[in-house]
Amino acid sequence: MQIVSIEAGREKIAFRLEGAAGESLILRESAPVVGGKARTLSVHTRAASETIAIDRFVGGHDRLYSRFTVFQGDEALEGAQFVTDFAADVPENRAGYPQPGGIKALHGTPEDKLALGVRQSPVNINLLALMTTVPGENTIAYQHDGREYYFLREPVEALDAHMLECARCGVLVTMILLNAPRLFNSTGERALLEACMHPSFAWGRPEVAISAFDMRTEEGQGYYRAFVEFLAERYTRPDGKYGRAAGAIISNEVDSQYIWGNAGEMPMEEYMAEYTQALRQAWLCGQKHCAHFRVYASLDHHWCGSTNDPHYPLRYYSSRDALENLAALSAREGEFPWHVAFHPYPEDLRWPDFWHDRAPDFTLTTPKITFKNMEVLEAYLSQPHMLYRGAPRRIIFSEQGFNSQSGPMQEMTEKMGEAGYVLAYLKARQMKTVDMFMHHAYTDNLDEFGLNLGIRRYDPAAPDHVGEKKPIYFAVRDMDTPQEAGRVAQARAFIGEALFDFLLHPPLECGERGAS
Repeated sequence: MQIVSIEAGREKIAFRLEGAAGESLILRESAPVVGGKARTLSVHTRAASETIAIDRFVGGHDRLYSRFTVFQGDEALEGAQFVTDFAADVPENRAGYPQPGGIKALHGTPEDKLALGVRQSPVNINLLALMTTVPGENTIAYQHDGREYYFLREPVEALDAHMLECARCGVLVTMILLNAPRLFNSTGERALLEACMHPSFAWGRPEVAISAFDMRTEEGQGYYRAFVEFLAERYTRPDGKYGRAAGAIISNEVDSQYIWGNAGEMPMEEYMAEYTQALRQAWLCGQKHCAHFRVYASLDHHWCGSTNDPHYPLRYYSSRDALENLAALSAREGEFPWHVAFHPYPEDLRWPDFWHDRAPDFTLTTPKITFKNMEVLEAYLSQPHMLYRGAPRRIIFSEQGFNSQSGPMQEMTEKMGEAGYVLAYLKARQMKTVDMFMHHAYTDNLDEFGLNLGIRRYDPAAPDHVGEKKPIYFAVRDMDTPQEAGRVAQARAFIGEALFDFLLHPPLECGERGAS
């Protein structure tokens, strides 16, 4: 006997069992914390049958988020432990995924978004800048799972304005949800930090930028879910009152977790158990309100056997290993449709000529996935054990770009970036499962590790420091327009016709080779 699926309806949660016999079953509901003994929330005795049901709500508590274990005698049944399906009438927004007409994504002014034909854009949203533990006249109260949480009105309204501006420009937004105590306008509120920071966050390390979301405590999970559900409900309304978002990337580059999703030093299997729960809880929050809401795992370009720093295996993981753990965990506890937000920067971020990258190859065990071999990711996610109900996970290339150097190499590296964007964009556009190609960034950023990743230069005297257009600006502008053919011919000549054509249709070798 096993649990095949758990469906959330408006009033009931239904468990579908396979191989049900006529004896009694005990159903235990637990808090969904990871890495410790979970508190039992309720216990139910039911006669075994193909479908059993319990009330979804108990007072203000919504069992949607809980972990369920079904016992036959002393033995726990295998199968789903979390809600895996929603009845069609649960979400208010029941529309299909609003895929734009193109994959082009970029930040920028409204004028440039329109001029460049931008159709999508991610936006960073920091829990620690939006929430507070203290109610007041400048807060927005929000009920979640029987408790009231508080959001700061001013930053919420600023986010509303951004989302509405994107909507006016015809730009679909994907949210990037972060837990960043030192970045993205964190308020630094002590009580909020104590409630929301990961318990093992490495406070004393200056290179650490972002915390993992706390999946170890009920308090931390409550704030996290309230944060996600508030945003999902607000930005997926059918009327678009506050703007529109279609999904959320959870944290940032979690295979390099020590910097971008810090949980201290931790074996990858333990880290991914927590991260999988963060993805699942976000999906549950989103699906409650919107049938097309997607969640994405964020990964960098260190693929098989390659990490940010091999000397610290408890800090940095390979993105392939992270995906394998995510797939196994989600399958074991109840499948849900997570997707992938990947960052295929060149192997050396300083050099934009990815066609000269040496580490990437065209096998599933390549050390790195960069612009050169980005098709490998799609091939990997098309394997049977990676599919969700027979379909491949969707891919968004949500952060990647082309550095231009200063000094004597400036002109040449800018030409490399201009040609590189054209080839990489063509490669991404012809892939079957890619929904977004984001160029990072809009303007050069003086604080970005010495890199100049913008399509415009940095100008300290200009509004918002938006300087003159770099050559790559015009490459971005021309793709998906009648000018594309000329732009492609120029890039093909610059890179070399044979090499350009080879990389546009690379010969993938999808067998396992030298796996580590």
